[in-house]
Amino acid sequence: MGRYLRGTVTAPPSVAPPIYTPWKRVQHIFHSWDGTDWDVTDGRNGVFLMPEGIEGMGMPDIVNYTFNSPVIHGVEWEGWRATGRDVHWVIGVFEDNSIEWIEMKTAFWRMFRPGKTMRWEVILPNGDSYNLTVRFKSDDTSVYARDPVRLGWAIYGITCQTDQPFWEGKPITETWSPKTESNFFGSGFGPPFTISSFADITTATITNPGDVEAYARWVLTGPFTEAAVGLDGQIVTLGAAAPGDVYIIDTDPLKLTATKNGVDVMASLGSFDFAPIPPGEDVELSLSLSGSGNISASFTPLYLRSI
Repeated sequence: MGRYLRGTVTAPPSVAPPIYTPWKRVQHIFHSWDGTDWDVTDGRNGVFLMPEGIEGMGMPDIVNYTFNSPVIHGVEWEGWRATGRDVHWVIGVFEDNSIEWIEMKTAFWRMFRPGKTMRWEVILPNGDSYNLTVRFKSDDTSVYARDPVRLGWAIYGITCQTDQPFWEGKPITETWSPKTESNFFGSGFGPPFTISSFADITTATITNPGDVEAYARWVLTGPFTEAAVGLDGQIVTLGAAAPGDVYIIDTDPLKLTATKNGVDVMASLGSFDFAPIPPGEDVELSLSLSGSGNISASFTPLYLRSI
């Protein structure tokens, strides 16, 4: 199924001249834990992601939960869960001489240190980009049929796994403040046109363009005497904030925190029910703020597949 075959000695393809066509290629960038970035799209930097056998851009592994009855035919579906995702690449590493190849190979493999994570970014021709964070799992290249140092190239089959199996889209941030208006033209110059700096809290909505639910990270900036944030009837209330005070509430179950100016305040919240943002629809938020501060919500939409 597209796996790298041990003992394969096919040389990496040469870099082809640009072809002018309406059909564009997908760009692949590896972001290493050490801060280095590797564009592996076409091999111009000595590392090439071969298009044959790429795994991990489609759907994650899914488990469907069902209930069986001894007296009714069939099953009753109760829900689903994404259990994980494996990623597999066939990578060519090549250089002009033995010394440069050794340096390139060493720098590239540093990215896959066990215990570290790296980020695979896929950029489509329309500008959409998706990211998947992975951990090294296995190197399928346990046998060298030829000496790669002498040849100046080697083909590797690399398998990684994910902690979080969904592809991440571009982060989304929205900001709201109490409705305040200022005279735009001044008095005596026609009808009273007004402007406001942020969207109005009383009509706040948010849209999750992803395929699965996402959890918001709320940021409330003072001054205010009291505030509340939430959706779907699950609301979190907060106490007063002086000018410059900042509350940060991360509702992701894996990162659940609430701080005020960096100090943990989870125990002091008036309530702490956190509802996720459902996918694919406009959601009306429940926001209130007594004061002149503002409320921001940010989240990263999650997708089942990148292409």
